[in-house]
Amino acid sequence: MKRSSNIARTLAAFVLAVLATGIVELLGASPLSAQTQEKVFVPSARLVFRALDSLSKSQVSWKNLSTYSKTSTYNSRYLIALNLGSRVSDAFVASQAKDDNNFLQMALTMGELSAKLGVEVDASLNQKMLDLVKAANWTEVRNMLDKQQEETKRKLNRLDRDASVLVVVGGWLEGLHATAKALSNNYNAGATTILANPKLIDYLISELGNVSQAAKNNGTVRKLGPQLTEIKNLVNVEKGKPIAQENVKKIVTIASGLIKEIENSKD
Repeated sequence: MKRSSNIARTLAAFVLAVLATGIVELLGASPLSAQTQEKVFVPSARLVFRALDSLSKSQVSWKNLSTYSKTSTYNSRYLIALNLGSRVSDAFVASQAKDDNNFLQMALTMGELSAKLGVEVDASLNQKMLDLVKAANWTEVRNMLDKQQEETKRKLNRLDRDASVLVVVGGWLEGLHATAKALSNNYNAGATTILANPKLIDYLISELGNVSQAAKNNGTVRKLGPQLTEIKNLVNVEKGKPIAQENVKKIVTIASGLIKEIENSKD
């Protein structure tokens, strides 16, 4: 009973973090600038997953696309935020894989990371989310996340700007990594258009340029801008044209290296 209660509490933190940061839009933008968001196409996680499954020759095997890191013992607020975003995307991948063990583990890890950032827990979502996971009602899990998005996005503003930006960047990066890895493992030219969103990457680079000098001085944060620029160059193709398989593989390599840096950094 105690374990169920703990899981329920951390699931609420998971829901809050996912929706508040806009990571429900797996390849999406930060909620920090509505004006910028209007100029950037933001496919929802559900659309990304559905498109990949429908455009691929066979359904994507989602379960092994993420590392599902359980580490939460970071001292730097910047690394906590980056890892929280990454774990959110991992949880979405687990939900797409209908992998309750990894989903719940990510929820527990995210609860610990969220607490360090001072994210409030919406207790009303606890048992409902737990029941949905136990019932393997993954469609409703994702529907619930979508419906609650706007309400919880506002709660993100209680975090400092640096954390807000870095949660979004971490989540986008892990989402990109999982999506590109799926396409690399099962290349389909038509499906690669999901990745072709250079304006979004420009937006993220701009947001990173506006974080505090203290955040910019962090070794891991300092590496993000140049690497995102390299990714942008790889996805910046003519509208409607596919991204070459070689470029998809390069994206996986870059994103994988950054994710490892985020997970293993001692800053």
